[in-house]
Amino acid sequence: MMEKSMAKPPAAPRCGTDTMLTMVEAGQNETSNGEGKRGRPRSETAHRAVLEAVAELLNTQGCTYEELTIERIAAVAGVGKQTVYRWWNNKAAVVLEALLSGYVKLDFAPVPDTGDLRADLMTWIELADANEREQGLGDSTIMARSLIAALSTSSEETQELLHNSALWEDMHLTARIRAAASSGELREGLDPEHVAAALMDPVILRTITTGRPGVEWMQGLVDVVLSGALRQE
Repeated sequence: MMEKSMAKPPAAPRCGTDTMLTMVEAGQNETSNGEGKRGRPRSETAHRAVLEAVAELLNTQGCTYEELTIERIAAVAGVGKQTVYRWWNNKAAVVLEALLSGYVKLDFAPVPDTGDLRADLMTWIELADANEREQGLGDSTIMARSLIAALSTSSEETQELLHNSALWEDMHLTARIRAAASSGELREGLDPEHVAAALMDPVILRTITTGRPGVEWMQGLVDVVLSGALRQE
């Protein structure tokens, strides 16, 4: 009797290369048809493999959010698409959990440390703006809007992840603000994470509603936040 060989999932093309998927086909595959939530109990090993695949694609291979598809994620994880859809309705939901679980890191550049927090943040904003213009402006806005949409319909498990997440703790921005607090630049008793959130939350909201904020707007925000956070001479 002949033995049947197990077929392996096709390898995903690396990001930035041509694929057989058209944009229409990719878009159709981003949302579950509703049947994925039914079926066999989910495997925690496969669940972890999917989150690790998202990290591999975004952090290591440098995929843009547009390039990231359920097909790519499933291929790198070594699972079928319907396995992915047993947990998540679309790619935004997968990325959201990978982000909140710590698999994917927010990739912000380190903030300079010259001993002057205000000047360092102004420089950081200018460098970040130049970098984003070089890489393209649209992807971060699309990703931010998709993640917010995914969050609005997320499960109780995801809401709990959000509540317990350490997004601001892991950021270079928070580390720089902690250094400023340690050196006495900030008012006594301020939580560096709160200062970081006061700077980043409006940027995220602005990105979602009107697109990426400009340098002048962000530097104005820094002035407003630091006017209340810096120790007064």
